[in-house]
Amino acid sequence: MTPNRLYSLFALLLLVPQVRVAVLKNIPNVTIEGFELWARPPATRPISYHIDAPAKVVPTKGGFTINREPFDYPHIQIGGQHDVIDVDGKKFPGMIEIRKMENGNLLILNELPLEDYLVGLVHGEISASWHPEVIKAQTVAARTYALRRQKQKSDNNTGLYDLESDTMDQVYVGSLNDVQDRIVKEAVDATTGEVLWNSGFYPAYFHSCCGGQTELASRVWGKKESSKSVIDPFCKNSHQRKWELRLTTRDFLNRLKHHGLEGSQIRNISIERYDNSPRNVMVILETDQSTLFLGATDLRRLLGYKELKSTWFDVDWSPRQVVFTGIGYGHGVGLCQWGAKAMAEAGKSYREILQFYYPKATLRKIY
Repeated sequence: MTPNRLYSLFALLLLVPQVRVAVLKNIPNVTIEGFELWARPPATRPISYHIDAPAKVVPTKGGFTINREPFDYPHIQIGGQHDVIDVDGKKFPGMIEIRKMENGNLLILNELPLEDYLVGLVHGEISASWHPEVIKAQTVAARTYALRRQKQKSDNNTGLYDLESDTMDQVYVGSLNDVQDRIVKEAVDATTGEVLWNSGFYPAYFHSCCGGQTELASRVWGKKESSKSVIDPFCKNSHQRKWELRLTTRDFLNRLKHHGLEGSQIRNISIERYDNSPRNVMVILETDQSTLFLGATDLRRLLGYKELKSTWFDVDWSPRQVVFTGIGYGHGVGLCQWGAKAMAEAGKSYREILQFYYPKATLRKIY
């Protein structure tokens, strides 16, 4: 490596932000494996201790034990000499921080450079086997989202970490294997430091399949954020485009009885759609004892996001069952992953993909 190249790499490492991601929550203990593991107390006592692998960490009243050795500190960091650490069978780059939750169980955080985080995010959100241009588009959107969330938490001085590792933020699964990591890293490196921008980090939401039309953020979360609904012809062949959910009437009523719906028989179910959108804003449920007006997004949350896959649905009911038939998977805001995949396969670049789904944003390189 030439001196100039080495200097450029060192300068980049200084600029790339670190992120802290909650990878495991509310667990009674955790086992860490890796090469030449070390444990480090809080920064006020920056001494590292060698620990044997596998290292079993158990919470105690005063702190933790690691392989039955007491570490009486409020939190500890664990790292190793190799790039990846095994945490309860999952592999993560960077460093692990272990904290106690209020109930005494463990919270496991993964702290690592943002660009390394994006590799594990692509594994969780799409796939290393997808076209490089859609991986680049996904990377730029996810980088923007992560930095925006980090800034929000910093501005509000909230939270011990920046991001969840599930659909509450972005799905992050860590490292898979050398081959898949390398494929994704090439696409990540090709967009290093690129974000979507509009007077700050753009709200770069994304989802699995829009079904043919994306949605406004204000209609999903009530947020006054910049977004645009676009007609999307690209995801029409996605296997996620159409779905059906069948529930027995008893199961349906039981799931909703703690949310204001009383009764044992359904009298009627009706829906109200947004203007200029195929998605529902409201579901009106009438039984022999009560009537419940429920937002369609709230109904997804109550029935399960993986079951009621979107708010673009029709509903039929009988005395025995309730049947939802729907289109799309996810909230529908921003980039449609299956649509972006089809665009890339049709020859569109990641810049064209991003411009299509985020027409109000511009691409900016910040490091």
